[in-house]
Amino acid sequence: MTKLYAISDIHGELACMEEALILVDWQEKNCLFLLGDYINRGNQGCQVLYRIKELEELYPSQVTILIGNHEQMFLEWLQNSEEYTVMVDSYFETIRSFFSDVEFDEMKEHLLSLGAVEKISHFFAQKITEKHSELIKWLRTKENNWYIETETNIYVHAGIFEDEELWKVATTKDEFVWKYPAETGKFYKNIIAGHIGTTEIAKNQTFLGQVFFDGKSHFYIDGETNKSRIVPVLVYDTETEMFTSYLYDDGCWREYIVKK
Repeated sequence: MTKLYAISDIHGELACMEEALILVDWQEKNCLFLLGDYINRGNQGCQVLYRIKELEELYPSQVTILIGNHEQMFLEWLQNSEEYTVMVDSYFETIRSFFSDVEFDEMKEHLLSLGAVEKISHFFAQKITEKHSELIKWLRTKENNWYIETETNIYVHAGIFEDEELWKVATTKDEFVWKYPAETGKFYKNIIAGHIGTTEIAKNQTFLGQVFFDGKSHFYIDGETNKSRIVPVLVYDTETEMFTSYLYDDGCWREYIVKK
């Protein structure tokens, strides 16, 4: 029996991620698929990336890491920091997570002298690249990790162009990580994705922190961790072909069937 675990959209919430990892059974044949958006919004983006890197080092044959749109934006910012300042404007908590309190205090005076946001942006990008060079090199190796395909499932951050014969060549890079709105309905394989909160797809707030299944072929697992404090875990049993997930109830996790 092999179990395939999937989590997505951790968004800088290290403690929530660690809680989800408790549910993973690391038996030899089991696998964990991480579907992107590990950073931004929460204030421990750097720490989440290091933890994921560590998981890959501990379980190299069992952990597979995809890129999400937030990692794509982050890497683009590091490359073109003076032109692309959204990280400074919108995701400063992520930048802050790459430095200790002492380091950041030491930089404050220099930051004030820079003035223009473009110069501040470039300064931070340079410092992150210098201090965390190995982490950034590692993250860049994931830049073209768009999907995972198994015999029955397709795992992706946002979605694919849903044509049975052409999806691998017809889906654009942006579609893999940015597809919107979420697609539902029947497809020849199950599609497991994050990117869009399950409450939006379900049009039901009770799905906060939970998996959404459309009743046909689509599973969405972005539980809006920054609001729910939960990283949903979707499990596929390759022997029974059953999908399960977990609900947090009275201080403990309870597994339930999503699809038989």
